[in-house]
Amino acid sequence: MSGVDIITAILLAGIAIAVVVYLLYWLYQRSSKDMSFVRTGLGGEKVVLTGGALVLPIVHTITPVGMRTLRLEVRRGGDGALITKDRMRVEVVAEFYLRVRPDRESVALAAQSLGDRTMDPERLKDLVQGRFVDALSIVAAQMTMDEMQEQRGAYVRSVKELVEDALTQNGLELEAVSLTGFDQADIGLFNPQNAFDAEGLTRLTEQIEARRKKRNDIEQDTAIQIRNKNLDAEKLTLEIDKNSHYARLEQEQEVSVRKAQQRAEIAKERAEFEREAEEAEIRAREEVEKARIAQQKAIEAEASLRETRLTEEIEARRKHRNDVEKDTAIRIWEKNLEAEEENLRIARETEYLRLEQQRDIAVRRAEREAEVAREQAERRREAEEADIRAEEEVEKTRIDREKTLDAERIAHAQETERLEVQRRRILAIEEKDRAIAVAEKQKQELEMLAAVEEARARETEASEKVASVKETEIAERKKKVEIILAALQAEREAILLTTIAAAEKTASEDRMEAERFSTMARQLRYEIDAAGKRALNEAENMRSDENRQSTLRMKLVEHLEGIIRESVRPMENIGDIKILQVDGLPGLSGLAPTAIGGGGGDDSSRDPDGDDPNPSGPRTGGTLADNIVGAALRYRAQAPFVDTLLKEIGMSPNEITHIGNLLREEREAEGGAGTKKS
Repeated sequence: MSGVDIITAILLAGIAIAVVVYLLYWLYQRSSKDMSFVRTGLGGEKVVLTGGALVLPIVHTITPVGMRTLRLEVRRGGDGALITKDRMRVEVVAEFYLRVRPDRESVALAAQSLGDRTMDPERLKDLVQGRFVDALSIVAAQMTMDEMQEQRGAYVRSVKELVEDALTQNGLELEAVSLTGFDQADIGLFNPQNAFDAEGLTRLTEQIEARRKKRNDIEQDTAIQIRNKNLDAEKLTLEIDKNSHYARLEQEQEVSVRKAQQRAEIAKERAEFEREAEEAEIRAREEVEKARIAQQKAIEAEASLRETRLTEEIEARRKHRNDVEKDTAIRIWEKNLEAEEENLRIARETEYLRLEQQRDIAVRRAEREAEVAREQAERRREAEEADIRAEEEVEKTRIDREKTLDAERIAHAQETERLEVQRRRILAIEEKDRAIAVAEKQKQELEMLAAVEEARARETEASEKVASVKETEIAERKKKVEIILAALQAEREAILLTTIAAAEKTASEDRMEAERFSTMARQLRYEIDAAGKRALNEAENMRSDENRQSTLRMKLVEHLEGIIRESVRPMENIGDIKILQVDGLPGLSGLAPTAIGGGGGDDSSRDPDGDDPNPSGPRTGGTLADNIVGAALRYRAQAPFVDTLLKEIGMSPNEITHIGNLLREEREAEGGAGTKKS
């Protein structure tokens, strides 16, 4: 063999190898982990799971089979909701995880029954969804809604057991079933015309109303507990307020006692100060008097003037001190009175506000309870009316359906009778044409017509009887419905009256409670007033006699203006006044002459040493106004006695004026002579 032949052989071998490789690449089909295939054709069926196989385009056909797990979601809701054992409709969402069983027989089965649907979940779902829905419905019909909710695992296992057998026939394997959604269907989806839905709707309504009643019972019990708790809190608050009032009263009593002690000490110090001032004043007077006596008669006028000035100054100081003390005492008393009045006003306003708040709370509570009862009665009435309307609709629909069926039956019977009569008529006519004459045939026709009319009359009578029976039944049902409505109306009125009576009872109880609190407040206020008066009386008992006398003098000073005004009121009617000074009369002994009524005076009534010759008689000390008022009062009291005395000695009261003028002229003359002599 030459080199050319070798090269040619090598080239041919390379070409052959390339062709073989290309053919293998083109014709050799491989499987993967997530996909296998089934080859059919030349050589029979071959299932390829993990390897590969030659697939000739003309003689072989392959069917791919997906080995991946597929998730198929099934939703049942709305009109397609499942019906449970207790005739309830539930909406479920279930997820089925399935795959082709990884063995040759199952793969061949899946390829034969499903084809390439194992590669498309939606197409596979369209094929097997009916089985899933059927399994879900079968298991749901064996369990109640509560059991399905509480025993989800058992429900899912039952569905899985039902589905597995059906899926095995297609070479499929169900890995798991998940119930991802579960809820009761909307109540509006229940059809009252459906027996299942009617029963479920009845049970659902019973459960809802029972739960609503239970919820209402819980709310009412909670409201009662809240009211009891509020009552306990209110009692505790009142107890705390009472203790606070008692503590405040004790504190006020202690403060009042302390104030009374301080006032007593102040009054004692003031009395001590007044006593010392009076003693100092007396000592000063004694010193002045001794100095005045020691002086010569030449400076008597000057000493008298100095004494008068000193007396006025002392009187002014005393008056100023009395005014200051009076103002101080008045201010202290006013402040104490204002503080006590403010405390009483605050306590009274606080009590009034609290009682008003309690009354408002009681009124609002009664209104709220009446409103709640009214709303409950209204809701109950609406529910009952809805039930009655639903029953009426159902009854009306049934009656209409029966009417329609009766009408159809009657029409069908009439049509049948008509056809039968027509058939008989034709047969009769044919028989008559063949067998009898025209007269006999007419007679038979008349008889037939009479029979038909009679049958028609019987049918009409029967239909009228049916209609009358139905109308009677409808009237009876309407009557029953009216009776039920009347009973419901009476029940509503009874509930309303009961609610109003309960509200009035609650309001009356609240009013009694408010009156009780008001009585307690008045009693507490009386106790506070009594405690305050008792504290004032105790403080008054603790005061000394000097303090009481000082207070009496202060009150006398406060009312001095009114006393003087009332004392001089009789002098308003005096047109002319003349003051008579007669020594020796009762109550007039030792009265020194003063410059009253124009009668001058001197110091002749005193001893040369300046002592008063009549120490037991009344002194004429005081201001000019005091002397005038005293003289006027004595004049009014002694005028009848003086007039009677003058009449007994033979003198008239008018002559007193002349005697007074003579005495005055004589006194003036003596005074002038003495001056000249000195």
